[in-house]
Amino acid sequence: MFSRPPSPWLRRAVAAAVLTSPLAASAAAGACADSPPAVAALAIGSGVMRDGEESRVEVHAHPDGCVAVHRPWFLRDAGDYELRLSVQEWASLRDAIAIDALRGIDPKRLSAQTGGTWEASNGQTVFTDLDTDVYVLQWLDGSEQRRLVARDPLQAAARHPEATELNRVAGAIDALRGLSRRTGKRVATEATP
Repeated sequence: MFSRPPSPWLRRAVAAAVLTSPLAASAAAGACADSPPAVAALAIGSGVMRDGEESRVEVHAHPDGCVAVHRPWFLRDAGDYELRLSVQEWASLRDAIAIDALRGIDPKRLSAQTGGTWEASNGQTVFTDLDTDVYVLQWLDGSEQRRLVARDPLQAAARHPEATELNRVAGAIDALRGLSRRTGKRVATEATP
């Protein structure tokens, strides 16, 4: 497998991801408004729609078990939702995200495991696997915000089941992505364009 530099579209997507911080605010207006700041967040940018924030699925997990979810306009159940996790569900999610394991990820080892290109700059790690959607995973590491931007890491993990670090990332993304599909209380309605 060969590596090539990120496409111009991926560079724009990464720049947009850097400028907009999923941990800074809830995915949904009013969702989890009384909760402490999110400890983990996932934004999935559509590789097909490519219209910025309007086409992103966003999930923000707060330490009190509140989860804010935003589903974009092109989904049947578009809008902003709030989910409340039980103590057991929150513990399970926290274990699946495994922030301590994410903290130890080495971009060089990750690149060697996958044959992909990982770049690190300004605390940003970028994986370019030229597939479909762009995933932005963020988490709080103490008081620091960490970010990982990947081009369909779930598919890459399926191709490389032996890649320990890649599978840690994929596990965290999959756990948060699963929450994006759960039914919750609608907080705000998004108008269809």
